[in-house]
Amino acid sequence: MQSYNRERLEAPEAQNGLRVPVSTADRCRMRPIPIAMGILLGAILLGAMWGGDVASAGTIDGSVLLTSADLGFRGGMKSNAYVGQLSGAAGNPGAAVPSDTTYGIAYVSDVGQTGDAPLPSILLDQRGQRFIPRILAVVVGQTVEFRNSDNVFHNVFSYSPPKRFDLGRYPRGKSKRLTFQKPGLVQVFCDIHSDMRSDIVVVPSKRFAYVDASGRFKIEDVPSGKHTVVVWLPKRGERTGDVQVSESGSASFALSAE
Repeated sequence: MQSYNRERLEAPEAQNGLRVPVSTADRCRMRPIPIAMGILLGAILLGAMWGGDVASAGTIDGSVLLTSADLGFRGGMKSNAYVGQLSGAAGNPGAAVPSDTTYGIAYVSDVGQTGDAPLPSILLDQRGQRFIPRILAVVVGQTVEFRNSDNVFHNVFSYSPPKRFDLGRYPRGKSKRLTFQKPGLVQVFCDIHSDMRSDIVVVPSKRFAYVDASGRFKIEDVPSGKHTVVVWLPKRGERTGDVQVSESGSASFALSAE
């Protein structure tokens, strides 16, 4: 198959995080468009006692209005007449990863990992000439295993500023691992198969959740206080809003963005 033109993916290095310039190849796909989006967030506090001091943590229940474009973003990939031959997995792949049925990522941007236990590595598979999951949330410092479960070679790479890499070509059954140390959006491609694409969103801590097909998400273990919630969608990029997680019990707000 025809190799992907990497020159189209070059992006300025002056910025980091999710507000980075998108590549020319993806500008039409990733540019925020003027569609109203509503986010309704409710914070329900859970209290715990340690020695007489109260340490509170909340659960943010939210929803975002998904458009037909948000729900259909997977349809932009080209069909492949040989997908039946390519999808032979090395072993039983089992059920699809939960995040492969989701349509975005929501996370708390101003809470770090203080006191959090290290997270195990997470899998980004290559199966049926596509990345599974299509959208993946990774916590800063977490390792991703890039496994090839196809009967053909793949060459995984990214030119995104938070994590530039090129894993080279490797065959079925082999894996390569990378640790992501900077927050931000990492767009992942295959140099051999130009229709393969995955978006890795590196978030500050485990306070994140996937957005499901109904636009709902739930972020748990959020400390009390005022926080900024970021919702990222493949078609529209990120939207932000503030929520007050107070000790009084609950808080909610609505955010609308053009």
